[in-house]
Amino acid sequence: MNAVMICRDALEDSVLGNLALARAVVRDGGAAAVVFAGEALAALHTGTFQWSRNFKTRDARIAIVAAAEQAGLALGHEELDHRWSDVRAFVRATGAESNLRLIACPLWSRLLNLDAALEHLERIDEGQLVDLLRQADAIVGGY
Repeated sequence: MNAVMICRDALEDSVLGNLALARAVVRDGGAAAVVFAGEALAALHTGTFQWSRNFKTRDARIAIVAAAEQAGLALGHEELDHRWSDVRAFVRATGAESNLRLIACPLWSRLLNLDAALEHLERIDEGQLVDLLRQADAIVGGY
């Protein structure tokens, strides 16, 4: 495994950054994993993402979603309005790419009682998570 990203914040821009970086690793011929933990894992379950303070304006969000779409990142909301984001659909779509693993943190899954939810995320146990982190060439937290 070349890179493991740990996405723990329930911020749309954090998920976007982590998945964009993971895709860049994969497109450069590597393998990457994004481990969703804490707030990010809970938000994937409930859909309650927010934007960082500097990206909360309507103009900023529309610009970011448009730039993401132009970069091939399917962040735009397909059902409502493509100018708005749909992070959960974006995560599902990104998970279909090869050499990119999207993982539910086993520790946070247990703490949040989400063991049966989030079927689009790979399930691993704590030992496998430790092995994944040990084998990674780089671990990126909070990108």
